[in-house]
Amino acid sequence: MLIIKSKKFIIFTSLIILIFVSCKTKSQTETTTLFQDKDSLYVDEFIVECEEFTRDSIKYYLNNKISNSEPFYVHIFVPLCDDINQGIVPTNSSLGDGMNLKTNLYWGAGYGIKTHFKRLKGWKLIKDTFDIDDNILERVVFEKTFSNNAKVYLIADAYRGDRMQACLKDYLNSLAVIRLGIQLADTETIKTHGNADFLIFNGHNGLMDVFEPIKTTIDNRERDAAVIACVSQSYFLSYFECSKSYPLVTTTSLLPPEAYVAEAVINSWAEMKSEEEIRLSAGNAMARVRKKPQKAMRKMFATGW
Repeated sequence: MLIIKSKKFIIFTSLIILIFVSCKTKSQTETTTLFQDKDSLYVDEFIVECEEFTRDSIKYYLNNKISNSEPFYVHIFVPLCDDINQGIVPTNSSLGDGMNLKTNLYWGAGYGIKTHFKRLKGWKLIKDTFDIDDNILERVVFEKTFSNNAKVYLIADAYRGDRMQACLKDYLNSLAVIRLGIQLADTETIKTHGNADFLIFNGHNGLMDVFEPIKTTIDNRERDAAVIACVSQSYFLSYFECSKSYPLVTTTSLLPPEAYVAEAVINSWAEMKSEEEIRLSAGNAMARVRKKPQKAMRKMFATGW
């Protein structure tokens, strides 16, 4: 049997409740019974050591891309908010209709990924495709060039709300470079999934409800990753370790996964800010929009191990 050893494979549920949050767990007991102990996960017939690492090689790689006028690729995975099929506090409105792209809280609403980036100055929508496959209702591609000459292509996929497990699987397989992809946009070939430089999961923390096995990477290149979802740090760190994905931004409490956080993180990342500056940008965005104390909002986000 394969034993994947990891330093932080401890899953727990935060008891912090915020008045503007819609996260809860349905099947925490069912999920935790799948683990043999807090440090080991049995999968196959080998032992794989999963270790923490620094971000030095990632920063070197990104700086080289800027020097060589090569674009950055960011892929965001968005499971649409779904009152019926996800373990969330129901919105009792079209915001929680997991099939409605126009009104969904995480996609078409005011702070949904598509709506928010579409109205931002500097971000240009260059491709919009519907019904990518049985799971993805829509894919949008944006582009923006930053003051440091970093050009970023942003790919965002809207998954059906009842396809959380498919969304998680695609995200984790992309981290491990098991799934690769490209998207054609006019004359440009846009790199997606495991070909991207920065992979973001944005939505309800599906690992609260379902189990996905840890995937080990099939290449040696480290890449950046973020999960903007409730208490994502405690759920995803071991997946990051084994897929050689650096946890650039994770969360330590319950929170609404709204698009202004992803915007702040991507902007700071493209401008080659430090890990701490990127973390602070997420908290600052939350404080600005939610009109909450900046210090408290910053504490909701973590970076690194």
